[in-house]
Amino acid sequence: MSATMHYTYTLTGTEATTGYFSCEPPRGLSFAGGLAWLEEHPADDFMHLWLLRRLATFEQKKIRTMITRECAGRPVLEALLYELCLLTPRFAALRERFAPGAPTRLSACTPLPYIKWSLQPDSGLHARWTELFRANMHDHRMLPHPDDEELPPLFDLGSVSALWLPRNTVPVADLRQQVADRPRDTGWRRPPAQETAMLALERLVEHDVIGGVEMRHVASLSPIALLRQWRLDTGIQAGRNNHTLCGLATTYGRGLSLADARVSYAMEMVERASSYASVSVQDGVLQVTGRACRTPVTVARLSELRARGIEAVDPADFPLEAPYQDEPLHWMEGRSPRPDGEVTVLVPVQMVFLFCNLDEVSLYTAPGSTGLASGNIPEEAKVAALTEIIERDAEATMPYSWQRCFTLTTEDPALKMLLDDYAARGVHLQFQDITTDFGVPCYKAFVTGRDGTVTRATGAGLDGRRAIVSCLTETPYPYPDSPPSAPAPSHIPVRRLEELPDMSMGNVHDNLALLEAMFTANGRTPVYVDITRDDLGFPVVRALVPGMELTADFTPFTRINPRLYRRYLDMFR
Repeated sequence: MSATMHYTYTLTGTEATTGYFSCEPPRGLSFAGGLAWLEEHPADDFMHLWLLRRLATFEQKKIRTMITRECAGRPVLEALLYELCLLTPRFAALRERFAPGAPTRLSACTPLPYIKWSLQPDSGLHARWTELFRANMHDHRMLPHPDDEELPPLFDLGSVSALWLPRNTVPVADLRQQVADRPRDTGWRRPPAQETAMLALERLVEHDVIGGVEMRHVASLSPIALLRQWRLDTGIQAGRNNHTLCGLATTYGRGLSLADARVSYAMEMVERASSYASVSVQDGVLQVTGRACRTPVTVARLSELRARGIEAVDPADFPLEAPYQDEPLHWMEGRSPRPDGEVTVLVPVQMVFLFCNLDEVSLYTAPGSTGLASGNIPEEAKVAALTEIIERDAEATMPYSWQRCFTLTTEDPALKMLLDDYAARGVHLQFQDITTDFGVPCYKAFVTGRDGTVTRATGAGLDGRRAIVSCLTETPYPYPDSPPSAPAPSHIPVRRLEELPDMSMGNVHDNLALLEAMFTANGRTPVYVDITRDDLGFPVVRALVPGMELTADFTPFTRINPRLYRRYLDMFR
C-alpha cells in the first residue's frame, strides 16, 4: 500500500443547494485494505468514515460474527463496529454483544466523538428534545406545552453558566453611541460589485482554481442565481496522517442583479478555496502552507499550553457534541481584540479549516463553515464572519412561532416587482423575526409547500433591510418555474421594508467596532484567524465567538442550547 492515501472529494447529494461531500479512497480499495490503513493511521477521519459506510452495507449476520470473533486485539475494528451499532438502527440491538465497559474503553480508540457522546448520561434526553425542536424549527410543528410534555426538563437553568445562558444581555443598540463617539472610519468604501467580481475571477483563473463555466440555476427565489465549480487540491503530512484530497466543489451566487450574483459566487469561491488546508513540515517547522502570512502549527494539550502561559481557545466554550478531554490538538495563531490592542490566542486548526483531517481527535461530528468569510479588506471579511455567526446562532436558538411571522411590502420598485411576481405565481413568501437579545436584525424567510414542506433560509445584518433581502434570495424554492405554495395565514401582520431596524454605522470600520463591542460587552470577545492565501490576495478570516451556536441542523447528536430551551419555556409564560 502506498505511503500516501489519495482521497477524492466526492459529492454524495444536494439538498436545497447545499452539497454534501465525502472523501473517498482510491477505487478498488478493499475493506480489509482500508482497515489495515486505519490501524496504521487510527486518526484518519476520512478512512474511518469510509469504513463505517462500507460496514453499513454488510448483513447483520456478518456484523455479529465480526463482533464476536474478529475484535480480539483489534481495538480500531472494535470501535468501528460499536460506532456502527450506534449510528445504524438496524444494528442497534448488537450493542449488547459488547462487553460491559467496552464503550468507555473504545471511546479512546476512535477519533470521532460518537461514542463519547453516547457516554454522557443525558445524551438520550437531548436526542429526544432535538426531535421536538427540529420538527418545530424545520417543519413548523407546534411545540408541546411544558406541562403536557412527558419528557423530563433538559436543564436546571439556574445552574447554567453565564456563557451559555446570559442573565443580562447588552443589546447592540445600547452601544451605538459609544462607537459613534470614537469613529474609526478611514474613508474606505466598497468598490462596485462588478469590479470586485472581475478581480476575484481573474485571480481564480490565473491560479487554476476555477473548474467550470458560469451557469444559471433556478433553485432559489433569487431573480438571478449563478453557480460555478472550483478545484480543491490539498495534502496533509503531519504526525501519522499522510494523504491528499482533490476534487471539484461548487459555489453559488444570488442577488437582485447579475453583478450581485456574480460577486457573490466569486467571493464565496475565494472563501472556500482558502478554507481547506495543506499542512506539512517546511523549513523544519510544521505549518499551514500557501498562506499570505507564515502559519506555524503547535501540537499540545490545552493544559500544556496554559502551563506555559500561552493563551488559547478552550473548546469547551463552543457547542461540542461531546466534551473535550484535554487530548493533544494542532493549534495555530489567531488574534483577539482587547482594550489595549490585539493579543495572540491559539486556536485548534480543525476549528478553522474545513475537512481538516489531522492526527488528532475530532471535536465535531460535522464541522461547518460558520464564521468563514472573505472581503475586499480584512474589516469587511470580519464583519461578514461575525454577522454569519449571529445569523446561525439565531437560527439555532429561536423557536418557530407564528406570532413572530409577517409578510413584506416595500416601496422599492425592483423588490416590489419581485414580490408581486411571486404572488402572481402563487408563491406566498413569509418571514419570521428571529432577532435575539443581541438586537442585531435576523430574519428567516420561508415558503410552505402545499404538502406542508417548509423551504427556508436565514439572513442577518446590522441593516435589517439588507438582512431580509439576503434571506429572501437564499430561500431554495424554485423560481421562476415555481409551483404554487400554501397561502400565508391571513392573521399575520404586514411589515414595510423601509421600517425594518437599521443599526449600521454607515461604514465597515465602525460596523466592525460595534459588533466587537457588543460581543465583548456580553463576555464573548471574538478571535480571528487570518487564512488568506498567498496567491489570491483577498482577505479571508475564520471568526470564533465563544458561547455562540454554529449550526441549526439538529442532528441526532445535537446538544440543545440552554438559550433555546429557555425561549421555549418563555413561549408559554
